[in-house]
Amino acid sequence: MYKLTPRMEQFLRQDLEEYHRLFGGGRCSGTQLEEFIFRSIQLDSDTGHHAMWKAGGHEIEADIRVVTESEIHPLQIKSGTIKNGQLRLSGYRLGRFEESLEDITKYLNSINPEILSVSYRAEDDENGRHHIYQIMYVNSIYLHDLAPDSWEKSGTHWRQTNRHGVIFQLYPKMSWQIWWAIPEVLLDKSQEIVIE
Repeated sequence: MYKLTPRMEQFLRQDLEEYHRLFGGGRCSGTQLEEFIFRSIQLDSDTGHHAMWKAGGHEIEADIRVVTESEIHPLQIKSGTIKNGQLRLSGYRLGRFEESLEDITKYLNSINPEILSVSYRAEDDENGRHHIYQIMYVNSIYLHDLAPDSWEKSGTHWRQTNRHGVIFQLYPKMSWQIWWAIPEVLLDKSQEIVIE
């Protein structure tokens, strides 16, 4: 699983500090985060890693591809929120499978993106607002092990839990978009990045 180096995290912090210096409001958006993470990887010349990113590319399996000496890492960059001990993330729109739970299941079991989620929260105190980011790495091995006949209808969506405790939810009204609820214990987290 690909992880940012401490130096890459420092470059990311610098970009986030500059962002919040210019824009005092809320969180940095998904596209900007993609660009900042891409820049952070490219700027750490010590690693010899090469990142490829296409703004607004909406690639199905990767927002950023990182080439190291031995392999290619397809990274999906997500914002995500932690609630009740779970990281909740939105994923792909799977309407192209024309409502076939079997085809959707086969596809979800076959893809191997590494998810780099950057959560955000704001805290206010007597010194003002603090923007707090944290990188959470999700290994793709936790996003497999689905069975086509294990989907259960739950209101307007379909739901299944795999052997790792990850909850998968499919929303037909949202072009069959997949959402994941990933137990926090499965996450590998960075230190918090606090921007004052």
